[in-house]
Amino acid sequence: MNRLDPARTALVVVHMAKGVAGDVDTPFSRLFRERAEKSGLIGVQQRLLDGFRAAGSKVVYTLVAYQPGLPGVTRNSPLFGTLIDNPTLLQNTPATEVIDEIAPQSEDPVITGQGCSGFEGTSLDTILRVAEVDNLVLVGIATDVAVEATARAACDLAYRPIVVSDGCLSDTDQGHANSLAVIKKWFGETPTADEVLSALK
Repeated sequence: MNRLDPARTALVVVHMAKGVAGDVDTPFSRLFRERAEKSGLIGVQQRLLDGFRAAGSKVVYTLVAYQPGLPGVTRNSPLFGTLIDNPTLLQNTPATEVIDEIAPQSEDPVITGQGCSGFEGTSLDTILRVAEVDNLVLVGIATDVAVEATARAACDLAYRPIVVSDGCLSDTDQGHANSLAVIKKWFGETPTADEVLSALK
């Protein structure tokens, strides 16, 4: 892949919360936690975080968090139906904290919203514009939900979306592969973590 200018590149860590990939029991962590552990996903993300921070690139975290009572959430999709049936990922609870292994540093923005895309109803675009970021490197969970939604939105907003193929996962290998294929065909790039780190150097 083409060289990445560290000053114009940001790593966006998507929805790596304790209630998604950590030890807080939710319907979502039951889908993803064991897969994340077995795949070595956290180690890949740690290497990327170390590389981006060493290069002086921006690191941003997105989280999804809902208010008690779930105002504004309707049963308009299976995803939100699951949430209504099992009210979890509530704001100011451990479920919506970033997992300890890749915890943000004091200078890293942590952006919270209620949509699949990290841009939906958040300040993510403003933060990236102020930092003069063009290249968006995405990792997180799930490839075919929040990661893909954020990549699509980034494309619409004229960023260069780069989804790290081994830095994210879905609840199935097929779902992950299908999503990467769609992203690569229509919206962005899908390199490995090693390729991204080499381009950043």
